[in-house]
Amino acid sequence: MKFYSKYAFYGVCIIALAACSSGGKGSEGKKTAAADSLKGKDIKQEKARPTDRTFNDMGRFIAGLPSEEGSKMAAYEKDVAWQNYVASANNQWAGINKKFEVMAKWRDEELKAPTKAGGLLFYPFSGPDFLHAAAFFPTVEEVVMIGLEPIGSLPDFEKISKKGMGGYFNGIQRGLFSILGLSFFQTNDMANDYTGRVNTDVDGTLPALMLFVERTGHKILYYEKVAIAADGKLIPATEIKVADPKKDTTYYGTRIDYQAPNSDKRHSLYYLGLNLSNDRYMGLGGLNQRSDLLNYLKSLNITSTYLKSASFLMYKPYFSIIRDLILEKAKFVLQDDSGMAFENFTKGGKWDITLFGVYAGPIPLFSNYWQNDIAQAYKQGTYPVRPLPFGIGYQYRQGSSNLMLATKK
Repeated sequence: MKFYSKYAFYGVCIIALAACSSGGKGSEGKKTAAADSLKGKDIKQEKARPTDRTFNDMGRFIAGLPSEEGSKMAAYEKDVAWQNYVASANNQWAGINKKFEVMAKWRDEELKAPTKAGGLLFYPFSGPDFLHAAAFFPTVEEVVMIGLEPIGSLPDFEKISKKGMGGYFNGIQRGLFSILGLSFFQTNDMANDYTGRVNTDVDGTLPALMLFVERTGHKILYYEKVAIAADGKLIPATEIKVADPKKDTTYYGTRIDYQAPNSDKRHSLYYLGLNLSNDRYMGLGGLNQRSDLLNYLKSLNITSTYLKSASFLMYKPYFSIIRDLILEKAKFVLQDDSGMAFENFTKGGKWDITLFGVYAGPIPLFSNYWQNDIAQAYKQGTYPVRPLPFGIGYQYRQGSSNLMLATKK
């Protein structure tokens, strides 16, 4: 069910996908790990972060959840279009929640080490898929998600209500169709759904992120627009000064601080809309051109990396920089076969590997990326092979999906 940001220019026309697939040392250690995970963040995290219920109230409304006492969004709940949206969303999420109960049980059994480690989760090519990040990595202090889709802006519901809520929530549901039904975002659809082309008020990923934070049982504490400064540090967007906004090449992002149920711990979710290839694409500089972006990525103290429905991008030479950075920095990598080629983890004896599910090979759209080495590993039991009791990724049907957990030695 995750969202992935894919690069349509590499031939990823996923529209046809459905048809293709029928206090002692322990406490000190935790403090050190938490401090390390914040390296490279210059958002003044040493100071107390603000809290503003406005963002949680808005997130609940977007998610189709009832308002809490004192919410200014309560006035809009009388709208028939919102009530119809709620009925549809609740019916849809009833099935999703059942699947995620299975995923949570699997996580508790199979992802004990990443869960214990916490730290920072890096989720490139994600789109706004906080859903699976929360399912597999609930203990991380920070989540850094990156996709090509724009970050978007907070909706103005006073304005939207005058035009009619129906169009807005139809746009929200349209954008979530594939991630909730197939477990991944479709690149070509996202190019329309999250750019204001379908509905001008859905101009980016922010509403979807807020929805997923709320629907996964979390509470939004604060929202802030952030930016990558010239030196690679992440700063509030208000600190960026440009003489001509039309010539502004700054990479901007979303920061959402959130809290899990029955916890007072503060977590941070970052989403950045940018280009992770080596070179320029769609007017966006790549890692060879953008030292600010590269320095930011190098500053991340990555504990875990998650890769799903990633269009096999890092198999290609023009995604070598981000691939090598992940292999160098991550302690854990959880991925399906579309993330990085299996040989990246088997050569050199640097990783312990556990395989899950079955290797059914790529869907027809990606038939060139069959991996004989991983097929043989599943067949011969070269590495431990464990059950995968749910479907995920391009081979989204249960019984045809795969995941791999690689743990750096």
